[in-house]
Amino acid sequence: MDDKLMLMIPGPTPVPEKVLLAMAKHPIGHRTGDFENIIAEVTQALKWLHQTESDVLILTASGTGAMEAGMINF
Repeated sequence: MDDKLMLMIPGPTPVPEKVLLAMAKHPIGHRTGDFENIIAEVTQALKWLHQTESDVLILTASGTGAMEAGMINF
């Protein structure tokens, strides 16, 4: 491996410089207008991607977290 930082899940996966720089910025609060705008944009893009007019649910978890949420709510 090179001396670059590696993300080890499910990895190793190289982390692009652009991502590292974005992570170095001040975080956006989840109760701010900026965050609300980002979520609205992402939700619309996901609706387009999945070709649906229905609601789209965004889970801030891994695939395992999504599976657990599905099983618990089944």
